[in-house]
Order: sequence, then structure tokens, then C-alpha cells
Amino acid sequence: MQIFIIWVLVVATVAAFLLTLAKKWGVVEYVQVHGNDFFNKMFRCDFCLSWWVGVLLSVLFAICTGNPALLLVPFCSTVITRILL
Repeated sequence: MQIFIIWVLVVATVAAFLLTLAKKWGVVEYVQVHGNDFFNKMFRCDFCLSWWVGVLLSVLFAICTGNPALLLVPFCSTVITRILL
């Protein structure tokens, strides 16, 4: 359980860092302006961005470690990431 909590915190902080960096570099604004309606709405929602970045990181970490339990991490890390933003 402690390892799972550590993974939740790692995914949440890395996701918050990546999203903050994407906002600073203008990636989020670019997608909002040049994307279709779906991506425009999704990139305006911090919760949605936190969820999808958490999913991508969790899948990456699950593949690297071979631990399928890491696929449950976004359900816990999304709220933390959203608060950090």
C-alpha cells in the first residue's frame, strides 16, 4: 500500500510539472485555438488534463515496471494534480 501511495504522489507531481510546463510553453493555448471543439473543451479543463496525463504516465510506468496495479494510479492522482495546478 505504501508503494502505491508513493506512485500516486510521483504521478501527480510529474503530471503537474508537465502540465505547468505545457502551459508555460503555450502548448495548451495552441491546442485550444487550433484544435477542434473536443480538444478545445478538454484543454480548458484542468481535471481532464490531469486525468489524461496521469493515465499516460501510469501506462508508461506500468510498462516500464511490469506492475499492472499502476494502472489504478490515475484514479487517485488526478485530484492531487488538479490541486497542484
